[in-house]
Amino acid sequence: MKKLKIRKPALIKFKTFPEFNGMLVPFYTNSFYPKKFLLKRFFTLYGKKKHFRADHAHRKCTQIIIPLRGVVKVKIKSRKLNKIFNLSVIKKRALLIPPYNWVTIFFRNDHDSILTLCDYKYDKKEYISEYHNFKKIISK
Repeated sequence: MKKLKIRKPALIKFKTFPEFNGMLVPFYTNSFYPKKFLLKRFFTLYGKKKHFRADHAHRKCTQIIIPLRGVVKVKIKSRKLNKIFNLSVIKKRALLIPPYNWVTIFFRNDHDSILTLCDYKYDKKEYISEYHNFKKIISK
């Protein structure tokens, strides 16, 4: 049996253009890492301070999490990684998350939000929803 190759998450820098009347944060689909990232779907996620979101991994989907408002903590677990990434527009960082990384998202306030870009269409079968199953899969 072939050993599962797990890529690590990567922070992506982005530019902001603040002006007296607000801020522009542009993204270009051909500027993401890896270059072959092809956008298939996107969604926004609004959180609640006392609750977490996600708490799953993907088998095929790579995601890019872009903070829209507030501060968001993204906890990533994989075979050799257990790390929290703090994302905010002010820090000018988005997070690329390859498949086979367990993701849990925490919102600091009830109005915090993120935009998630995906390179794979929604398919419930490609989700790994049980943490004990995830641990079995990545240990192979």
